[in-house]
Amino acid sequence: MKLYEFFIGFRYLKSKKTQGFISFNTFLSVFIVFLGVFILIIVISVMNGFQSQIKDKILDVDSHITISRNVFSSEFDGIKDYNEIAEKVRKIEGVVSANPFFQGQGLLRFKNTVNPVLIRGIGSENQIPDDVKKFIDSHKYPVEFSGKKEVYIGEEMGLLYNVQIGDFIEMIVPKGTNVNRMDVEPSIGRFKVIGFFKTGYYEFDTRLIIMSLEQTQKLFGVGKYASGVGIKVNDIYRLDRYYSIIQEELGFDYNVYTAEQKNQNLFYALKLEKLIMTIILFLVIISASFTIMGTLVMVVMEKRKAVGILKAIGAGPSSIMAIFILEGFFIGLIGTVTGVLTGLVTALNLETIIYSVESFINGAMFYIFDKFNLGIWMDIVIVPKNVYYIDTIPTEIQPEFVVFIAAAALFISTVSAVFPAWYASRLNPVQSIRYE
Repeated sequence: MKLYEFFIGFRYLKSKKTQGFISFNTFLSVFIVFLGVFILIIVISVMNGFQSQIKDKILDVDSHITISRNVFSSEFDGIKDYNEIAEKVRKIEGVVSANPFFQGQGLLRFKNTVNPVLIRGIGSENQIPDDVKKFIDSHKYPVEFSGKKEVYIGEEMGLLYNVQIGDFIEMIVPKGTNVNRMDVEPSIGRFKVIGFFKTGYYEFDTRLIIMSLEQTQKLFGVGKYASGVGIKVNDIYRLDRYYSIIQEELGFDYNVYTAEQKNQNLFYALKLEKLIMTIILFLVIISASFTIMGTLVMVVMEKRKAVGILKAIGAGPSSIMAIFILEGFFIGLIGTVTGVLTGLVTALNLETIIYSVESFINGAMFYIFDKFNLGIWMDIVIVPKNVYYIDTIPTEIQPEFVVFIAAAALFISTVSAVFPAWYASRLNPVQSIRYE
């Protein structure tokens, strides 16, 4: 590659008639590359952030690994020797905690409303596991049961149903160990709300009710059975290893599964959504390649006489191709660099930007509604937490993916210049000079 090829390739970015200013077509090509890279970095960073946040919330609230009874019948598949199993698992190196639990679905009745809830019994009558305590504000609420009929509910659930501390709620659940019978009886229990918890995962905070294991067993009428044993480990990136160790330790009388296996449909949907969005946004960059190709064809026609002169003074076809391929490369480079830089800055400050946009829109609309007496303006929320489960806008930038986006955009931009460059290299110098 010769120095004059770089110089001419960069110089051809400028318009012939407006020296010193980039041509409109070249600007359009650069802008489309910039837009594709910019949007791709922001969208994928947000999707990575949401995926990581949801996964972290699930792993934080739910068990990393769960043990349940392996029963091939319609009978209740609970665990009776749950204390022995929990003690055995705690001895495995790397296991932080192992707590028996009972979990079932029921109906919450409070005042005139009846709503479905998820009931989880964990801990003893006077002790709550540390895994649950961390979600309860110890400065506001007690962090242990007193042996009475007491429950904790999600903070969001309290807001939804207007439940206050000290209120009594009723729960209706199927009674007995075999709920597949046609004549299953309901069990009704009345419990006092002694505190709120907040996990940050909307699905849990609006549906989950926590009580002691013993009270849950009494409510469901299952005797001394537990649904399973929830395990927390010290390294969530080695769940498969712990899964194998625990399964081997307990044998195949028990089912052992990780949080990822338990929520595989959710995680698969998130990955699939990310893949589809990536493909769609890459189409923006590919569309830029056609714009670059069209732009360079026009540049070749505009510089036809100059190409003829270059050939006449000794420039070979490879040099001519290099000049126009470099022009495509420079278009891609400018668009990619600006797209990456602005994309990273925007992704790192996205929450502040979104809140600023919200404040501006709400402030402007409030002024307009008040000025012209149009009524009361209800503030808009761009990212409602009841849709996305979390009350912040998380972003996670993966350096390797940013490098991949940049390299792909640059490669596509450069390849799109091959055909116009090949066409320019085939021009006849005599005819090219006569062209103008």
